[in-house]
Amino acid sequence: GKSDLQRKEEMIMKLTREALAHFLDSSWKKDPTKAEWEIVGEDIEDMSVDLNPDVSSKKNILGKNKISDKGYEPSISADPYYADPSMKIYPHIREIAMDRLKGDACKTVMLEVIVEDTEATKHLAYAQEVLVKPQSYGGDSEGVNFPFNIHEDGDRIKGYVTNESLKSKKPVFT
Repeated sequence: GKSDLQRKEEMIMKLTREALAHFLDSSWKKDPTKAEWEIVGEDIEDMSVDLNPDVSSKKNILGKNKISDKGYEPSISADPYYADPSMKIYPHIREIAMDRLKGDACKTVMLEVIVEDTEATKHLAYAQEVLVKPQSYGGDSEGVNFPFNIHEDGDRIKGYVTNESLKSKKPVFT
C-alpha cells in the first residue's frame, strides 16, 4: 500500500483528462440502473461540457445592477464520431441522422464519472437523460463522420460507480 504522504502528493497533482469519462446507454432504455454503457471519445482529442450559463444583468432605475440567474443549458459536442459498426451506440446515431428522428427517439441516458483518486473503491458519478443530436454526416478521408451533440434533458442523479466496474469497462451506477 501507499503511505499517507504518497496519497496526498498524488491528490495535489492535477487530474489527467481521462479522469473525466462520459458514457452513453447503448440500449437506449433510459434507465441508468439497467444501462449498457459505452464510452464516448475514441477519436476525440478535445471534448468539454459546455455549461451555457443563462445569466443576465440589468441596471434598475436606482442605478443598481440586478442579476438574473436562470441556471444552465449544458451540452457536449462529440466531434469527430467516426462510423464504427462495432460500437453499440453507432446504429442509434446513424438512425437518428439518416431517418431524421426527433424527440423521444433521440433520448438515452448519459453517465459522467470523475476519478479523483485511482485507489478509491468508488467514484463520483452522475446519470442524466440526454438528447443526442447528430449535427452532420459525411466527412473527409479519415472516414464517415457523424459528429453529434448531447443535450442534458431531465433531472441529474448523483451516485457512484465502483472502481472495479469502471476498470472492467462496464460501470455499474448506484
